[in-house]
Amino acid sequence: MTDDALSDAKKEQIKLRATFLNNIGIGIILVGVFTPVTRLIYGDINAQVSILWLIGSPLACFVLGVTLHFMATRQLEELTRWTSKS
Repeated sequence: MTDDALSDAKKEQIKLRATFLNNIGIGIILVGVFTPVTRLIYGDINAQVSILWLIGSPLACFVLGVTLHFMATRQLEELTRWTSKS
């Protein structure tokens, strides 16, 4: 085994970090996008909420969730690069 090779423990840490980021991204999308949309469909949103807030907040949460997903994907791609070197 070379000095550049990753140990199995380090590989698992990378996988767990990627899973964590992906799950946080899913949670942000669920809470920030689907909850307001569901409340809007069922008429549970207060009439005093501005349309900008109704559009901007879910959009920002969606972008953040997708960004976290891509960060997780990049972590796994780096793991693939490291394992192909050894």
